[in-house]
Amino acid sequence: MKITKRTAMAVPLLMGSLVLAACGSPATGSSASASAAAPATITIDMVTHACPSDTFWPPVFNGAEDAAKTFGVKLDIIRLTSAQCGSIPAQVSNLDTAIQSHPTGIITTIPSATGFSSALQHAQANGIPVIAMNTAPPESASNPYLAYIGQGNYSAGVGSGNEAIKLFHLKAGDTVVVVDHEPTNISLTSRENGITAALKPQGMHVVYINTSNNVSSGASIVQSYLTVHQNVSAMLSLGNIGTAQIVTALKALNKTGQIPVGAFDFGPTTLHDIETGNVQYTIDQQPFLQGYDAVEELVLLAKYGAAPLSIATGPSYLTSHNVSKYSKYAGQTGF
Repeated sequence: MKITKRTAMAVPLLMGSLVLAACGSPATGSSASASAAAPATITIDMVTHACPSDTFWPPVFNGAEDAAKTFGVKLDIIRLTSAQCGSIPAQVSNLDTAIQSHPTGIITTIPSATGFSSALQHAQANGIPVIAMNTAPPESASNPYLAYIGQGNYSAGVGSGNEAIKLFHLKAGDTVVVVDHEPTNISLTSRENGITAALKPQGMHVVYINTSNNVSSGASIVQSYLTVHQNVSAMLSLGNIGTAQIVTALKALNKTGQIPVGAFDFGPTTLHDIETGNVQYTIDQQPFLQGYDAVEELVLLAKYGAAPLSIATGPSYLTSHNVSKYSKYAGQTGF
């Protein structure tokens, strides 16, 4: 499978994607051929594990909605409620609902390697093309989808670990604490594995703290750990919510600035924390493009039979030295 990396801030163009499709190889999970004629109305359903409180997701939805408007298609974003945050069964139920409506195509995140297999196979059997976005296991017969739009999470985790070593001057024997706010999400697990792969060979100790999508309760868990353990050399988050939990805990203990923090993702709060020195870097994955490109590829498939491509939208590294250039995009498009 060919992975094309998207790093430009420009909105993707129709011709650009046609060129990419001509140059790359399609994913192999499902047939990418178009029907004899495109449907009169293209309908696309988007199903994600987005928690309403997570500031990562508005740029994803903005991108998808902008693409739907640009290409004149009907987009339905099927959302989890706050009470359903982190629930794989709730998202699978939403995916089943989308399949039953038989849209032209479906965009979905796949945060479990096994929980979505039946639904994805059902979509394939019904001839509904699926684009995986943001989070997905490797494409396979048990998890069929046409392409993945998003960040390579393992490599991004390796990058975060290496960035921490460089910026925080970590050495053998140092303890690095990683806060995981969605322990059931395979993309965060992949980031953890990447961080471990970067840090452990250098002799550093890596400790993982599992929290939840609730900032307040998660911050309490982090604060309790830091109260007992005084030898923490650095802290890493795996997303905006985990970053907020770390910063909240450090503020409560009057330790901001004493323990360096590395983060994932980019939003107004993380931007503020970098600008004020509470966070030293974050790794961004261009969420706007994840939404936009996924819609665009399903449109190209429906209209022209263009085989979808997997597109890497990250990682990109933001620190106090370059974050000001992208501050106007926080919460709107991401970087």
